[in-house]
Amino acid sequence: MKRIDIFREFLKTIFGSTTVKATGGKIYKSGNLFSTCDFGDKAHEEYLNLLKIAYLNKNPQMQRPNYPPEAFPRTESIQRFFAYLKAYNDRLTLPDVNDTYANTFACKAAITILEAIFWNSDSTDIFHIRNEDISGNIRKSLDDIKDALVARDIKAVFNAVDRDNSKNYFYDTDYSNDNSQYNYSLTVEKWSVIPKVSRIIYPIPLGIYIDPSKRYDNNSPYFFNLTTSSFTPFNKDNAQTVATDEFCLSKPLSLVGIRYFPLSFDYVTHLDDATILNNYKCANKHALNQLVIEKAVKQYTDYMAPSIAEYEKSFVDYLEDLIRRVLSLDLKWLYDDSKKKIEKCREEVEKILIGYPEVYSYIDGCSDEVIEKQLLTILHQAIIEITTFINNNGKDIAGYANAHNCEKHIKYIKGIVYGNRFKELTDISEKLKAIPSKEPHSLYERYYYTSSNELYDLLNSISAYKYYFNKSKNST
Repeated sequence: MKRIDIFREFLKTIFGSTTVKATGGKIYKSGNLFSTCDFGDKAHEEYLNLLKIAYLNKNPQMQRPNYPPEAFPRTESIQRFFAYLKAYNDRLTLPDVNDTYANTFACKAAITILEAIFWNSDSTDIFHIRNEDISGNIRKSLDDIKDALVARDIKAVFNAVDRDNSKNYFYDTDYSNDNSQYNYSLTVEKWSVIPKVSRIIYPIPLGIYIDPSKRYDNNSPYFFNLTTSSFTPFNKDNAQTVATDEFCLSKPLSLVGIRYFPLSFDYVTHLDDATILNNYKCANKHALNQLVIEKAVKQYTDYMAPSIAEYEKSFVDYLEDLIRRVLSLDLKWLYDDSKKKIEKCREEVEKILIGYPEVYSYIDGCSDEVIEKQLLTILHQAIIEITTFINNNGKDIAGYANAHNCEKHIKYIKGIVYGNRFKELTDISEKLKAIPSKEPHSLYERYYYTSSNELYDLLNSISAYKYYFNKSKNST
Protein backbone atom coordinates (compact mmCIF):
# COMPACT_ATOMS: atom_id res chain seq x y z
CA MET A 1 0.00 0.00 0.00
CA LYS A 2 1.65 3.22 -1.16
CA ARG A 3 2.08 5.93 1.47
CA ILE A 4 0.47 8.61 -0.69
CA ASP A 5 -2.60 6.46 -1.50
CA ILE A 6 -3.18 5.62 2.16
CA PHE A 7 -2.71 9.25 3.18
CA ARG A 8 -5.11 10.59 0.54
CA GLU A 9 -7.89 8.17 1.52
CA PHE A 10 -7.28 8.79 5.24
CA LEU A 11 -7.70 12.57 4.88
CA LYS A 12 -10.75 12.31 2.64
CA THR A 13 -12.37 9.93 5.11
CA ILE A 14 -11.92 12.17 8.15
CA PHE A 15 -12.13 15.66 6.65
CA GLY A 16 -13.87 15.07 3.31
CA SER A 17 -10.93 16.66 1.51
CA THR A 18 -7.13 16.56 1.25
CA THR A 19 -6.87 20.36 1.21
CA VAL A 20 -7.07 20.97 4.96
CA LYS A 21 -4.83 22.74 7.43
CA ALA A 22 -5.08 24.02 11.00
CA THR A 23 -5.55 27.79 11.10
CA GLY A 24 -6.66 29.79 14.13
CA GLY A 25 -7.80 26.67 15.97
CA LYS A 26 -10.11 25.76 13.05
CA ILE A 27 -9.98 23.23 10.22
CA TYR A 28 -9.36 25.40 7.19
CA LYS A 29 -10.33 23.78 3.87
CA SER A 30 -7.68 25.28 1.65
CA GLY A 31 -3.98 25.18 0.91
CA ASN A 32 -1.41 22.77 -0.48
CA LEU A 33 -0.32 21.07 2.75
CA PHE A 34 -1.07 17.63 1.26
CA SER A 35 0.41 18.17 -2.19
CA THR A 36 3.68 19.51 -0.73
CA CYS A 37 3.86 17.11 2.23
CA ASP A 38 7.39 15.77 2.77
CA PHE A 39 6.29 13.46 5.63
CA GLY A 40 8.70 15.20 7.98
CA ASP A 41 8.27 16.17 11.65
CA LYS A 42 6.75 19.60 10.93
CA ALA A 43 4.04 18.18 8.63
CA HIS A 44 3.38 15.40 11.12
CA GLU A 45 2.80 17.97 13.87
CA GLU A 46 0.39 19.93 11.67
CA TYR A 47 -1.74 16.86 10.95
CA LEU A 48 -1.67 15.83 14.62
CA ASN A 49 -3.11 19.25 15.43
CA LEU A 50 -5.82 18.78 12.80
CA LEU A 51 -6.89 15.45 14.28
CA LYS A 52 -7.05 16.90 17.79
CA ILE A 53 -9.23 19.78 16.57
CA ALA A 54 -11.52 17.36 14.76
CA TYR A 55 -12.01 14.86 17.56
CA LEU A 56 -11.06 16.52 20.87
CA ASN A 57 -11.91 20.23 20.69
CA LYS A 58 -15.11 21.18 22.49
CA ASN A 59 -16.71 22.92 19.50
CA PRO A 60 -14.63 22.09 16.41
CA GLN A 61 -15.13 24.38 13.45
CA MET A 62 -14.22 24.23 9.79
CA GLN A 63 -14.01 27.06 7.30
CA ARG A 64 -13.77 27.52 3.56
CA PRO A 65 -12.15 30.60 1.99
CA ASN A 66 -14.55 33.58 1.86
CA TYR A 67 -17.15 31.77 3.98
CA PRO A 68 -17.93 32.06 7.69
CA PRO A 69 -16.88 29.13 9.90
CA GLU A 70 -19.34 26.30 10.51
CA ALA A 71 -19.49 23.34 12.88
CA PHE A 72 -17.28 20.40 11.94
CA PRO A 73 -19.57 17.34 11.53
CA ARG A 74 -17.73 15.24 14.12
CA THR A 75 -20.28 12.44 14.41
CA GLU A 76 -20.42 11.94 10.63
CA SER A 77 -16.61 12.05 10.46
CA ILE A 78 -16.26 9.41 13.19
CA GLN A 79 -18.87 7.25 11.47
CA ARG A 80 -16.89 7.46 8.20
CA PHE A 81 -13.62 6.78 10.00
CA PHE A 82 -15.02 3.69 11.74
CA ALA A 83 -16.30 2.37 8.40
CA TYR A 84 -12.83 3.03 6.96
CA LEU A 85 -11.18 1.02 9.75
CA LYS A 86 -13.53 -1.92 9.21
CA ALA A 87 -12.75 -1.82 5.48
CA TYR A 88 -9.22 -2.86 6.44
CA ASN A 89 -10.12 -5.13 9.38
CA ASP A 90 -13.73 -6.24 9.59
CA ARG A 91 -13.06 -8.02 12.90
CA LEU A 92 -12.77 -4.73 14.77
CA THR A 93 -15.57 -4.23 17.30
CA LEU A 94 -15.80 -0.46 17.41
CA PRO A 95 -17.70 1.71 19.91
CA ASP A 96 -20.99 3.28 18.93
CA VAL A 97 -20.46 6.72 17.39
CA ASN A 98 -22.71 8.20 20.11
CA ASP A 99 -20.70 6.58 22.92
CA THR A 100 -18.93 9.14 25.10
CA TYR A 101 -15.72 7.20 24.47
CA ALA A 102 -16.04 7.42 20.68
CA ASN A 103 -14.33 10.85 20.34
CA THR A 104 -11.30 9.82 22.36
CA PHE A 105 -11.04 6.44 20.69
CA ALA A 106 -11.37 7.93 17.19
CA CYS A 107 -8.60 10.43 17.94
CA LYS A 108 -6.25 7.77 19.32
CA ALA A 109 -6.99 5.42 16.42
CA ALA A 110 -6.51 8.19 13.84
CA ILE A 111 -3.19 9.18 15.43
CA THR A 112 -2.12 5.51 15.31
CA ILE A 113 -2.82 5.42 11.56
CA LEU A 114 -1.08 8.79 11.10
CA GLU A 115 2.03 7.47 12.88
CA ALA A 116 2.13 4.58 10.40
CA ILE A 117 1.75 6.96 7.45
CA PHE A 118 4.56 9.20 8.72
CA TRP A 119 6.84 6.27 9.51
CA ASN A 120 10.44 7.41 8.91
CA SER A 121 11.85 6.43 5.55
CA ASP A 122 15.45 5.50 4.85
CA SER A 123 15.18 7.47 1.62
CA THR A 124 15.63 11.20 1.10
CA ASP A 125 13.98 11.20 -2.33
CA ILE A 126 10.47 12.66 -1.93
CA PHE A 127 9.11 10.71 -4.90
CA HIS A 128 10.30 7.45 -3.33
CA ILE A 129 8.96 8.44 0.10
CA ARG A 130 5.50 9.25 -1.25
CA ASN A 131 5.29 5.97 -3.20
CA GLU A 132 6.90 3.75 -0.57
CA ASP A 133 5.05 0.57 0.41
CA ILE A 134 3.90 0.97 4.05
CA SER A 135 1.57 -2.06 4.10
CA GLY A 136 3.36 -3.62 7.08
CA ASN A 137 3.13 -0.41 9.10
CA ILE A 138 -0.57 0.01 8.35
CA ARG A 139 -1.38 -3.58 9.29
CA LYS A 140 0.57 -3.20 12.54
CA SER A 141 -1.33 0.01 13.33
CA LEU A 142 -4.63 -1.83 12.82
CA ASP A 143 -3.43 -4.59 15.15
CA ASP A 144 -2.51 -1.95 17.74
CA ILE A 145 -6.00 -0.45 17.45
CA LYS A 146 -7.54 -3.90 17.87
CA ASP A 147 -5.35 -4.58 20.94
CA ALA A 148 -6.43 -1.26 22.48
CA LEU A 149 -10.08 -2.20 21.96
CA VAL A 150 -9.57 -5.63 23.51
CA ALA A 151 -7.76 -4.11 26.50
CA ARG A 152 -10.61 -1.67 27.03
CA ASP A 153 -13.20 -4.46 26.81
CA ILE A 154 -11.28 -6.52 29.39
CA LYS A 155 -11.07 -3.53 31.71
CA ALA A 156 -14.82 -2.96 31.31
CA VAL A 157 -15.49 -6.57 32.31
CA PHE A 158 -13.44 -6.23 35.49
CA ASN A 159 -15.09 -2.91 36.32
CA ALA A 160 -18.55 -4.47 35.98
CA VAL A 161 -17.91 -7.96 37.31
CA ASP A 162 -21.21 -7.93 39.20
CA ARG A 163 -23.22 -7.49 36.01
CA ASP A 164 -23.76 -9.70 32.99
CA ASN A 165 -22.87 -7.26 30.20
CA SER A 166 -23.30 -9.91 27.50
CA LYS A 167 -27.08 -9.75 27.84
CA ASN A 168 -29.43 -7.22 26.29
CA TYR A 169 -32.17 -7.03 28.90
CA PHE A 170 -35.59 -5.47 28.39
CA TYR A 171 -37.84 -5.18 31.43
CA ASP A 172 -41.60 -5.74 31.38
CA THR A 173 -43.03 -2.23 31.65
CA ASP A 174 -46.01 -3.54 33.68
CA TYR A 175 -43.68 -3.81 36.69
CA SER A 176 -41.47 -0.76 36.19
CA ASN A 177 -42.82 0.85 39.37
CA ASP A 178 -41.64 -2.06 41.49
CA ASN A 179 -38.32 -3.58 40.42
CA SER A 180 -38.55 -6.23 43.14
CA GLN A 181 -41.32 -7.94 41.13
CA TYR A 182 -38.94 -9.09 38.38
CA ASN A 183 -38.19 -12.77 38.90
CA TYR A 184 -37.97 -14.53 35.50
CA SER A 185 -36.50 -13.82 32.07
CA LEU A 186 -37.10 -15.33 28.65
CA THR A 187 -34.86 -15.01 25.59
CA VAL A 188 -36.66 -13.46 22.62
CA GLU A 189 -34.91 -14.35 19.38
CA LYS A 190 -34.71 -11.88 16.49
CA TRP A 191 -37.04 -13.98 14.33
CA SER A 192 -39.87 -13.08 16.72
CA VAL A 193 -39.03 -9.37 16.48
CA ILE A 194 -38.37 -9.01 12.74
CA PRO A 195 -42.04 -9.19 11.62
CA LYS A 196 -42.71 -6.14 13.80
CA VAL A 197 -39.77 -4.02 12.61
CA SER A 198 -37.87 -3.28 9.41
CA ARG A 199 -36.36 -6.26 7.67
CA ILE A 200 -32.62 -6.64 7.90
CA ILE A 201 -30.72 -4.96 5.05
CA TYR A 202 -26.97 -5.48 4.85
CA PRO A 203 -24.42 -3.14 3.23
CA ILE A 204 -22.72 -4.30 0.04
CA PRO A 205 -19.47 -6.24 0.45
CA LEU A 206 -17.77 -5.98 -2.95
CA GLY A 207 -15.79 -9.15 -3.62
CA ILE A 208 -12.54 -8.46 -5.46
CA TYR A 209 -10.59 -11.35 -7.00
CA ILE A 210 -6.95 -11.37 -5.92
CA ASP A 211 -4.19 -13.59 -7.30
CA PRO A 212 -1.01 -13.01 -5.23
CA SER A 213 1.01 -14.75 -7.96
CA LYS A 214 -0.07 -11.87 -10.25
CA ARG A 215 -0.77 -14.35 -13.07
CA TYR A 216 -4.57 -14.04 -13.13
CA ASP A 217 -4.66 -17.18 -15.25
CA ASN A 218 -7.95 -17.60 -17.13
CA ASN A 219 -7.60 -21.37 -16.67
CA SER A 220 -7.65 -21.02 -12.90
CA PRO A 221 -10.26 -23.21 -11.14
CA TYR A 222 -10.67 -20.54 -8.43
CA PHE A 223 -14.15 -19.39 -9.43
CA PHE A 224 -15.42 -22.95 -9.82
CA ASN A 225 -14.03 -23.90 -6.39
CA LEU A 226 -15.51 -20.76 -4.83
CA THR A 227 -18.94 -21.32 -6.37
CA THR A 228 -19.04 -24.99 -5.33
CA SER A 229 -17.43 -24.51 -1.89
CA SER A 230 -20.59 -25.69 -0.07
CA PHE A 231 -20.46 -29.06 -1.86
CA THR A 232 -18.45 -32.12 -0.81
CA PRO A 233 -16.77 -34.07 -3.63
CA PHE A 234 -18.55 -37.37 -4.23
CA ASN A 235 -16.49 -38.92 -6.99
CA LYS A 236 -13.00 -37.87 -5.95
CA ASP A 237 -11.50 -38.94 -9.25
CA ASN A 238 -13.49 -36.24 -11.08
CA ALA A 239 -13.43 -33.53 -8.40
CA GLN A 240 -11.23 -30.47 -8.84
CA THR A 241 -9.03 -30.21 -5.76
CA VAL A 242 -6.28 -27.94 -7.06
CA ALA A 243 -4.67 -25.92 -4.25
CA THR A 244 -4.49 -22.16 -4.82
CA ASP A 245 -3.43 -18.98 -3.04
CA GLU A 246 -6.10 -16.94 -4.80
CA PHE A 247 -8.72 -15.29 -2.63
CA CYS A 248 -11.57 -12.77 -2.54
CA LEU A 249 -10.88 -9.42 -0.90
CA SER A 250 -14.08 -7.82 0.46
CA LYS A 251 -14.39 -4.02 0.43
CA PRO A 252 -17.33 -1.66 1.14
CA LEU A 253 -18.69 0.85 -1.35
CA SER A 254 -19.77 3.47 1.18
CA LEU A 255 -18.51 5.13 4.35
CA VAL A 256 -22.12 5.66 5.47
CA GLY A 257 -23.07 3.02 8.02
CA ILE A 258 -26.32 1.19 8.56
CA ARG A 259 -27.17 1.62 12.23
CA TYR A 260 -27.13 -1.37 14.51
CA PHE A 261 -30.45 -2.34 16.08
CA PRO A 262 -30.57 -5.18 18.65
CA LEU A 263 -33.24 -7.60 17.48
CA SER A 264 -32.68 -10.24 20.19
CA PHE A 265 -33.07 -9.58 23.90
CA ASP A 266 -33.87 -11.15 27.26
CA TYR A 267 -37.31 -10.14 28.51
CA VAL A 268 -37.44 -9.77 32.29
CA THR A 269 -40.92 -10.13 33.77
CA HIS A 270 -42.89 -11.44 36.74
CA LEU A 271 -44.43 -14.90 36.92
CA ASP A 272 -46.37 -16.73 39.59
CA ASP A 273 -49.35 -19.12 39.63
CA ALA A 274 -51.95 -16.38 39.68
CA THR A 275 -50.31 -14.39 36.85
CA ILE A 276 -50.10 -17.44 34.58
CA LEU A 277 -53.69 -18.53 35.25
CA ASN A 278 -55.41 -15.12 35.42
CA ASN A 279 -53.36 -12.81 33.16
CA TYR A 280 -52.14 -15.26 30.53
CA LYS A 281 -55.08 -17.65 31.01
CA CYS A 282 -53.08 -20.76 30.25
CA ALA A 283 -51.42 -23.71 31.94
CA ASN A 284 -49.31 -24.93 29.02
CA LYS A 285 -45.56 -24.29 28.67
CA HIS A 286 -45.63 -23.62 24.93
CA ALA A 287 -48.70 -21.39 25.15
CA LEU A 288 -47.13 -19.37 27.97
CA ASN A 289 -43.90 -18.92 26.00
CA GLN A 290 -45.81 -17.68 22.97
CA LEU A 291 -47.99 -15.27 24.96
CA VAL A 292 -45.03 -13.81 26.87
CA ILE A 293 -43.03 -13.39 23.64
CA GLU A 294 -45.94 -11.59 21.95
CA LYS A 295 -46.22 -9.23 24.92
CA ALA A 296 -42.45 -8.71 25.00
CA VAL A 297 -42.22 -7.87 21.30
CA LYS A 298 -45.13 -5.42 21.54
CA GLN A 299 -43.59 -3.60 24.51
CA TYR A 300 -40.11 -3.69 23.00
CA THR A 301 -41.06 -2.27 19.61
CA ASP A 302 -43.21 0.43 21.21
CA TYR A 303 -40.38 1.46 23.53
CA MET A 304 -37.71 1.25 20.83
CA ALA A 305 -39.73 3.18 18.22
CA PRO A 306 -37.24 6.12 18.09
CA SER A 307 -34.31 3.69 17.61
CA ILE A 308 -36.23 1.80 14.94
CA ALA A 309 -36.83 5.11 13.14
CA GLU A 310 -33.08 5.88 13.18
CA TYR A 311 -32.40 2.34 11.98
CA GLU A 312 -34.75 2.84 9.03
CA LYS A 313 -33.41 6.31 8.18
CA SER A 314 -29.88 4.90 8.08
CA PHE A 315 -30.99 2.74 5.11
CA VAL A 316 -32.07 5.92 3.32
CA ASP A 317 -28.72 7.61 4.02
CA TYR A 318 -26.81 4.53 2.89
CA LEU A 319 -28.70 4.20 -0.38
CA GLU A 320 -28.38 7.90 -1.15
CA ASP A 321 -24.62 7.69 -0.66
CA LEU A 322 -24.43 4.67 -2.96
CA ILE A 323 -26.34 6.54 -5.67
CA ARG A 324 -24.20 9.67 -5.23
CA ARG A 325 -21.02 7.65 -5.47
CA VAL A 326 -22.02 5.59 -8.52
CA LEU A 327 -23.24 8.67 -10.37
CA SER A 328 -20.00 10.50 -9.52
CA LEU A 329 -18.24 8.04 -11.83
CA ASP A 330 -17.40 9.17 -15.33
CA LEU A 331 -19.95 6.80 -16.84
CA LYS A 332 -19.65 8.26 -20.34
CA TRP A 333 -15.95 7.39 -20.30
CA LEU A 334 -16.54 3.95 -18.76
CA TYR A 335 -19.02 2.88 -21.43
CA ASP A 336 -17.40 4.37 -24.51
CA ASP A 337 -15.03 2.34 -26.68
CA SER A 338 -11.89 4.36 -25.93
CA LYS A 339 -8.65 2.83 -24.65
CA LYS A 340 -8.77 2.99 -20.84
CA LYS A 341 -5.66 4.50 -19.29
CA ILE A 342 -4.62 3.12 -15.91
CA GLU A 343 -4.40 6.48 -14.15
CA LYS A 344 -7.96 7.34 -15.18
CA CYS A 345 -9.10 3.88 -13.99
CA ARG A 346 -7.49 4.52 -10.59
CA GLU A 347 -9.13 7.94 -10.38
CA GLU A 348 -12.56 6.38 -10.93
CA VAL A 349 -12.00 3.44 -8.57
CA GLU A 350 -11.05 5.88 -5.80
CA LYS A 351 -14.45 7.56 -6.15
CA ILE A 352 -16.36 4.46 -5.16
CA LEU A 353 -14.18 1.85 -3.39
CA ILE A 354 -13.23 2.06 0.28
CA GLY A 355 -9.80 0.58 1.01
CA TYR A 356 -8.51 0.88 -2.55
CA PRO A 357 -4.82 1.20 -1.48
CA GLU A 358 -4.90 -2.41 -0.29
CA VAL A 359 -6.25 -3.52 -3.67
CA TYR A 360 -3.47 -1.57 -5.39
CA SER A 361 -0.88 -3.33 -3.22
CA TYR A 362 -1.90 -6.66 -4.78
CA ILE A 363 -2.18 -5.60 -8.42
CA ASP A 364 0.76 -3.19 -8.61
CA GLY A 365 3.56 -5.03 -10.34
CA CYS A 366 1.20 -6.84 -12.70
CA SER A 367 1.27 -6.10 -16.42
CA ASP A 368 -0.58 -2.97 -17.51
CA GLU A 369 -3.15 -5.18 -19.21
CA VAL A 370 -3.93 -7.01 -15.95
CA ILE A 371 -4.04 -3.81 -13.86
CA GLU A 372 -6.43 -2.15 -16.29
CA LYS A 373 -8.62 -5.26 -16.42
CA GLN A 374 -8.77 -5.57 -12.63
CA LEU A 375 -9.61 -1.89 -12.08
CA LEU A 376 -12.30 -1.86 -14.75
CA THR A 377 -13.80 -5.02 -13.28
CA ILE A 378 -14.05 -3.33 -9.87
CA LEU A 379 -16.00 -0.47 -11.47
CA HIS A 380 -18.36 -2.76 -13.37
CA GLN A 381 -18.89 -5.07 -10.39
CA ALA A 382 -19.67 -2.05 -8.18
CA ILE A 383 -22.31 -0.86 -10.65
CA ILE A 384 -23.88 -4.34 -10.82
CA GLU A 385 -23.94 -4.67 -7.01
CA ILE A 386 -25.49 -1.22 -6.52
CA THR A 387 -28.10 -1.95 -9.20
CA THR A 388 -28.99 -5.23 -7.48
CA PHE A 389 -29.15 -3.51 -4.07
CA ILE A 390 -31.58 -0.87 -5.38
CA ASN A 391 -33.75 -3.47 -7.10
CA ASN A 392 -33.90 -5.68 -4.00
CA ASN A 393 -34.35 -2.98 -1.36
CA GLY A 394 -35.54 0.20 -3.12
CA LYS A 395 -39.24 -0.26 -2.42
CA ASP A 396 -38.72 -0.78 1.31
CA ILE A 397 -36.22 2.08 1.61
CA ALA A 398 -38.52 4.44 -0.29
CA GLY A 399 -41.21 3.49 2.21
CA TYR A 400 -38.91 4.48 5.08
CA ALA A 401 -38.04 7.76 3.34
CA ASN A 402 -41.75 8.56 2.96
CA ALA A 403 -42.60 7.48 6.50
CA HIS A 404 -39.90 9.65 8.04
CA ASN A 405 -40.38 12.65 5.73
CA CYS A 406 -36.91 12.50 4.21
CA GLU A 407 -37.75 15.38 1.88
CA LYS A 408 -34.13 16.27 1.05
CA HIS A 409 -33.50 12.69 -0.06
CA ILE A 410 -36.66 12.57 -2.15
CA LYS A 411 -35.83 15.93 -3.74
CA TYR A 412 -32.30 14.72 -4.53
CA ILE A 413 -33.52 11.52 -6.21
CA LYS A 414 -36.11 13.33 -8.31
CA GLY A 415 -33.58 16.02 -9.19
CA ILE A 416 -31.05 13.59 -10.62
CA VAL A 417 -33.61 11.52 -12.54
CA TYR A 418 -35.09 14.63 -14.15
CA GLY A 419 -31.65 16.18 -14.74
CA ASN A 420 -29.92 16.66 -18.09
CA ARG A 421 -26.98 14.38 -17.24
CA PHE A 422 -29.29 11.49 -16.39
CA LYS A 423 -31.14 11.98 -19.67
CA GLU A 424 -27.85 12.03 -21.58
CA LEU A 425 -26.74 8.81 -19.87
CA THR A 426 -30.12 7.23 -20.61
CA ASP A 427 -29.68 7.99 -24.32
CA ILE A 428 -26.24 6.34 -24.22
CA SER A 429 -27.64 3.32 -22.38
CA GLU A 430 -30.38 2.85 -24.98
CA LYS A 431 -27.79 2.72 -27.76
CA LEU A 432 -25.61 0.29 -25.79
CA LYS A 433 -28.61 -1.90 -25.05
CA ALA A 434 -29.11 -2.45 -28.77
CA ILE A 435 -25.61 -3.95 -29.10
CA PRO A 436 -25.61 -7.76 -28.60
CA SER A 437 -23.48 -8.97 -25.68
CA LYS A 438 -21.14 -11.90 -26.02
CA GLU A 439 -22.10 -14.31 -23.27
CA PRO A 440 -19.36 -15.74 -21.00
CA HIS A 441 -18.28 -19.36 -21.43
CA SER A 442 -16.85 -20.01 -17.95
CA LEU A 443 -17.24 -18.85 -14.36
CA TYR A 444 -13.91 -17.05 -14.74
CA GLU A 445 -15.23 -15.11 -17.73
CA ARG A 446 -18.46 -14.36 -15.83
CA TYR A 447 -16.48 -12.40 -13.23
CA TYR A 448 -15.11 -10.11 -15.96
CA TYR A 449 -18.33 -10.01 -17.99
CA THR A 450 -19.84 -6.65 -18.95
CA SER A 451 -23.37 -6.68 -20.32
CA SER A 452 -24.53 -4.13 -22.86
CA ASN A 453 -27.53 -3.69 -20.53
CA GLU A 454 -25.41 -2.73 -17.51
CA LEU A 455 -25.77 1.07 -17.69
CA TYR A 456 -29.42 0.77 -18.71
CA ASP A 457 -30.13 -1.48 -15.73
CA LEU A 458 -28.46 0.94 -13.30
CA LEU A 459 -30.37 3.97 -14.56
CA ASN A 460 -33.61 2.01 -14.72
CA SER A 461 -33.20 0.89 -11.09
CA ILE A 462 -32.76 4.52 -9.97
CA SER A 463 -35.76 5.62 -12.05
CA ALA A 464 -37.85 2.82 -10.54
CA TYR A 465 -36.77 3.92 -7.06
CA LYS A 466 -37.91 7.47 -7.84
CA TYR A 467 -41.26 6.07 -8.99
CA TYR A 468 -42.03 4.79 -5.47
CA PHE A 469 -42.08 8.40 -4.26
CA ASN A 470 -44.44 9.50 -7.04
CA LYS A 471 -46.72 6.52 -6.37
CA SER A 472 -46.84 7.30 -2.64
CA LYS A 473 -47.79 10.93 -3.25
CA ASN A 474 -50.43 10.04 -5.82
CA SER A 475 -52.04 7.47 -3.54
CA THR A 476 -52.59 9.93 -0.68
